[in-house]
Amino acid sequence: MWMKEVLAAVFDKAVWFLKLYVEQYKGLLLFIAAFVLLYVFFMHWINVRFLNRLRQPAALISLAVELLAIASFTLLFREAGTQRRYELELFWSYRTWIFGKSVALGMEILNNILLFFPLGFVITDALKRCSFAGVLFLSGFISCLVEFSQYYFRLGLFEFDDIFNNVLGALAGWCVFHMLKGSRSR
Repeated sequence: MWMKEVLAAVFDKAVWFLKLYVEQYKGLLLFIAAFVLLYVFFMHWINVRFLNRLRQPAALISLAVELLAIASFTLLFREAGTQRRYELELFWSYRTWIFGKSVALGMEILNNILLFFPLGFVITDALKRCSFAGVLFLSGFISCLVEFSQYYFRLGLFEFDDIFNNVLGALAGWCVFHMLKGSRSR
């Protein structure tokens, strides 16, 4: 009986957190949802109308838009701090979020995952069916560039957790791309 109560409490807490997240980050969520949905519909339309000739150029343009979005959310609209900051302990933000009950860190973790989701989705198409390992490497490289830039220009905290979360988001995008591709070919 107590297990049922614990699961109900965890579920209630998760629902509360997601509602709070959606309330605070509507803009980011709308951008990601619109980007992915428009991409899927546009690519389907291109395939039907132009027999795949424009798919690669359209995917490359979409990739450029996603990279610009990543740069704007992580670098362009931030104020420089007075010192360079870093946190090299892996999963410190998860521990602080879960055990320290920091809602803000939970939202930051989710932001980092969601921000790179479209990258994994689009990069798979833009680079001629990029493999899992390719998405892993490229998203890790792009995330490292962002983190090093934030550190160098004093625009935030360099942390391994952000790199992990960004790569996780890109890999989730890769997985969804392949699930949609698989369901379309049946």
